[in-house]
Amino acid sequence: MLIPLIYALIGLNLFNILMEKTNTFYKDIRFWLIILSLALLIWMTLQSYPIG
Repeated sequence: MLIPLIYALIGLNLFNILMEKTNTFYKDIRFWLIILSLALLIWMTLQSYPIG
């Protein structure tokens, strides 16, 4: 239940960053931090499933 909520919040945060009109450098750093967090969350989710 918590994992889908985290995915939704990361997606919402990513959407908000893409839609705001602020400093490009600051926006770029936040964008890559969110992409990194999303990749880490996906990796952790995949690691929690048993293989075979």
